[in-house]
Amino acid sequence: MDGQLKFEAEFFRKSNNLTVRREKQIRLIQVRTVHLLLLLVLALLAALVISRGASYVLTCEALQVRQFRLRGQPVYARAQVAAILRRHGGNILAMDMKNLQAQLQEVPEVAAVSIRRVLPDTVEIAFTRRRPFYRHFSNGSFRLLDEAGRELGRREHAPPGLVPLRGDEAAMAAIAPHARELRALRGRIEYVAWGEPRGIELKLLDADEVFHPGENDFAGKISRYFRIKGRLGLGAGVHRVDLRIPGRIYFELHEEPQGES
Repeated sequence: MDGQLKFEAEFFRKSNNLTVRREKQIRLIQVRTVHLLLLLVLALLAALVISRGASYVLTCEALQVRQFRLRGQPVYARAQVAAILRRHGGNILAMDMKNLQAQLQEVPEVAAVSIRRVLPDTVEIAFTRRRPFYRHFSNGSFRLLDEAGRELGRREHAPPGLVPLRGDEAAMAAIAPHARELRALRGRIEYVAWGEPRGIELKLLDADEVFHPGENDFAGKISRYFRIKGRLGLGAGVHRVDLRIPGRIYFELHEEPQGES
C-alpha cells in the first residue's frame, strides 16, 4: 500500500507540474501575441502619421521653390541656365539636386557648381565660371573661347582684351595650348594664326613684323629681338621674324624693302 500511494503521489505531482507548465506556456504565447498586436497597431499608426506628414510636407505651399539665388552666374550662357532652372522646381525637399547640378555643369561656361537649399523656399547656386581668352570671328559674330579652346558663347561685339585668332578649327586647336605664353603679350596682340612648318604666327599691334616664336618664351624672344633691332640696319623692310631656334634670328624681308637695302 505504501508503494502504491507513493506511486500515485508521484504521478499526480508530475501531472500537476505538466499542467502548470502548459498553462505558463499558453499565457506566455497569449502575452506575446498581445504584444505583437500592439506593436503592429503602433507600426500602422506610425506609418499613417508619417504618410500624412510626408504628404503635408510635399504639398505644403510654404516649401515650394519660389526663387533661385545665383552667385557668379554665367555671362554668355544666361539663357541656357535659365532654361535649365525652369525645368526644376516644386517642393524644395523633393528636388533632385544631383540632376540639377549635372545639367548645369554641362553648360560650357560653367567649370563647377555647388547647390544648397535655403529653407523654406530658396535654392542657392554658386557657379565657378570659365573665362574667355580667345575670340574668333565667323559667320558674322565672335566666338568666345577659353584658354583650352572651349567655346563659351557668341557675341556680336567681343569683350575687350581677348586674343584674336585666325584660321580654321585645326589651327585654333593647335594655338590653344600656347595660352600661357600668349598671356604675357595679351594686350599687345593683333592676331594669332597657325601655319606649317613654322607653327605659331604672331602679329603685335606695336610692330610691323610677323613673329614665329616657336614653342616657348614668346615674350622673352620678342623682347631680345627689339633690343637689337636698331643695330641690324634693316629699317622697315622686315616682314617676318623667325625666332624658333634659340640664339638665332632669321628674317624674311618685304619684296620691295622701304628705304635703303
